[in-house]
Amino acid sequence: MASPSNPSQDDIEAPITTAPPAVERIIREVIRLEKANLSSDRPRIRADVLKIVKDSVK
Repeated sequence: MASPSNPSQDDIEAPITTAPPAVERIIREVIRLEKANLSSDRPRIRADVLKIVKDSVK
């Protein structure tokens, strides 16, 4: 059973799956980037996220 402290998988994915396609692509790319940088000592998330958004807006 889902609760505010224990959301279901559908609750977690709802903002992604209900977003417009361009926004969904940005979210999925940022998630992929975050996963790749989890073990990095000095992740460059901010610059990389900005590049993802700029590339998507073109």
